[in-house]
Amino acid sequence: MVPQQPDRRANRTILLRTLFLMLVCGVCAFVPLFVKLYQIQIVEHEKYEQLAIDQQTRDSTVSASRGTIYDSKGTPLAMSYTVYNIQLSPRDIVKLQDAYQEAVETAREKGKEAPDYPEPTNQFIAEGLSEILDLDVADIIKRLEKVNSAYEIVKWRVEEEESDAVREFITQNHLSGGIFVMPTTKRYYPKGSLAAQVIGWVNYNSDGKGAYGMEAVYEEQLAGQTGRVVTAKNGKGTEMLYRFEEYYDATDGNDLKLTIDATIQSYCERILAKGVETFEVRDGGFAIAMDPNTGAILAWANSPTYDLNSPWTVTDPVLAEYLEKVKNDPGSSDQAYLEALGQVQNQQWRNKAIVDTYEPGSTFKAMVLAAALEEGVVTESDHFYCSGVATVADRKIRCSKREGHGDQDLATAVGNSCNPAFIAIGQRLGAEKFYDYLENFGMIGKTGIDMQGEADNSKGGLVWDRDFFTGVYGETSLATASFGQRFKVTPIQLITAASAVVNGGHLMQPYVVSDVTDSDGNIISHTDPTEVRQVVSAQTSERCRTILEKVVDGGTGKNARVEGYRIGGKTGSSETGEDDHTIVSFLGFAPADDPQVIILLAYDNPKPVSAGSNYTAGGWYISGGNMAAIMAGELLEDILDYLGVEKTYSAQADTLVPNLTGLNLADATSRLKNANLTVRTVGGGDTVTGQIPASGASIPGGSQVVVYLGESVPTDPVEVPNVTGKTAEAARQALENAGLYMKATGATDYGSSTVALSQSIEAGTLVDRGTAVEVQFIDNSGGGAGWGF
Repeated sequence: MVPQQPDRRANRTILLRTLFLMLVCGVCAFVPLFVKLYQIQIVEHEKYEQLAIDQQTRDSTVSASRGTIYDSKGTPLAMSYTVYNIQLSPRDIVKLQDAYQEAVETAREKGKEAPDYPEPTNQFIAEGLSEILDLDVADIIKRLEKVNSAYEIVKWRVEEEESDAVREFITQNHLSGGIFVMPTTKRYYPKGSLAAQVIGWVNYNSDGKGAYGMEAVYEEQLAGQTGRVVTAKNGKGTEMLYRFEEYYDATDGNDLKLTIDATIQSYCERILAKGVETFEVRDGGFAIAMDPNTGAILAWANSPTYDLNSPWTVTDPVLAEYLEKVKNDPGSSDQAYLEALGQVQNQQWRNKAIVDTYEPGSTFKAMVLAAALEEGVVTESDHFYCSGVATVADRKIRCSKREGHGDQDLATAVGNSCNPAFIAIGQRLGAEKFYDYLENFGMIGKTGIDMQGEADNSKGGLVWDRDFFTGVYGETSLATASFGQRFKVTPIQLITAASAVVNGGHLMQPYVVSDVTDSDGNIISHTDPTEVRQVVSAQTSERCRTILEKVVDGGTGKNARVEGYRIGGKTGSSETGEDDHTIVSFLGFAPADDPQVIILLAYDNPKPVSAGSNYTAGGWYISGGNMAAIMAGELLEDILDYLGVEKTYSAQADTLVPNLTGLNLADATSRLKNANLTVRTVGGGDTVTGQIPASGASIPGGSQVVVYLGESVPTDPVEVPNVTGKTAEAARQALENAGLYMKATGATDYGSSTVALSQSIEAGTLVDRGTAVEVQFIDNSGGGAGWGF
């Protein structure tokens, strides 16, 4: 047989076909694979990298501690403490549930017991957390059903007791890796409502940032920076703390030190609340205390107010009553109630003494007086005649005293708050100069204080522009402006301008934050007192202080008088354009010769007993002199006592009774005379055997001390008489007849209209003979209709 030769050509063809098929199949098989790999490794690299990180690690945030807000003495007003967020990871809980099922199957196959803890079903977990955290089971289950999520907060800012219970629940039921107790911080305001509108609060319901006040203005400084903890976890989701861990420190927020003094702030809030209740004030009020020499705000109170720890709660009785009426109104809807609730919440949060504007009324006369003295258009020897009305262009403008004040020198006109006199003073200044001083005193625009929401009265027609004021309508505008009406300013503008009147003429920049410090106490920034400009001379300022002191010493501000302290000031009763709506105020400073504090106190809308009446149901005449002044006197006395300002001696000032026992009558009389006291004797002996009051007692100067000569001193108690409503002399006599002494405060020497308002010891109380009873007096006389004092 002849061997068959291989067909090389056929083999080559088969080989080529095989290679071709392999190439085609390879391309078809691997090209999509390469495309997919390119997509995974290049195009979607970040996505899959993040998935891997999420699967292999746990990334938790570490909250920064928000900075503390302190008052000027270092008392904390806002601080943070540790609380906990309860977080679910539904994605990891699914793994825990799968692992439980695997453990059950393995135990069944090997004949062993199942796990000795309950199955971690969604229902079991939801019911357990619901019981601890007081949450709805259905809401927790909804979150657990989000199986692709690793971050579901079921409750924010849980206190220690609840967080400990959750930790125990996690441990007992092997839920580590699915439920987390994450530390965070919560804001706490230890003084409750103190300085609420100044401090503000943190809105955890939205972005966790400061919502109002200093909390909002200094958000970046206070907030700090959040840190992170990154840990490895195994396939079951359990954290492996020692295999891999990275910690990024949180940076705590900076601290603020305010110029606010918590004690003075409490005085302002107390006196504001007292006046609102006493005078049946419908729209709250404000009280500002400032250091006139630096512009530092010592206190800033607003009414209505609220508790910083529960800012959404309405506690003011007037606002709460209004809400209740809306709620119970049959024609009111749920939407109407929610809108009303939002309105009153905004009303209690707003700082009306910086956000709102008002017509300053006669308190503005202090600035007019300073401008006129500085320009030399008036002197203390000038006289002004008031008939009760002034005619300007085609208008008749009445004085607060209908029958007029008659002839009066400058100080008397200021003390009487006489509108016709100030119209004449404004005319002497002229519109151009008057407007210059409006600008120089900072009464147009903003003060630039470091607080939120300062209103700009240069916009919206709240104050005239120069062309209008000096134009054809300037004559009547100048007349009304001269006594503080028909233009609007913010209270902070007014007290800042008034400070320049009494502090030597310096317009100071008002401020509330004195220092920003880091968590180690290092000062990051410090606020130095800043002078904006010199408005009037030191000599003019001194002349103004002397005249304004007389307003309290016998003028419309006499109800602010405090024995032992020299107080100056100006009363105000501002019209609002609404019927029976007056803002009564008092602008005061002390000591008058060297002011250490200046205050602006106002009550918005005391309720008249009937439409058109000038009196409240309690018998108070609605005016700054009768309402705000008496409260301001009490406030200034508290502040000056606290600041350690020494009282100055006067004939009625308190004095200590010397020890007279064993002296003869002549020596006892001499010693009492040196102490500004008089003597009344009982008995006929030669030596003092007793005295009332006892040695060391503090009684008003000029009082009579009873000296017993050979007689025993009575030891039986006496009953305190009721002196409210009596004149000063009648009250003093009633107390002396009972063997008691009277310490008079307020207006005490100004005619039959001055009566006792209150007494420190209730009538009918039994006390020792010689006890001093403090009696507060008020001149409650009215001044007639029209723009008043």
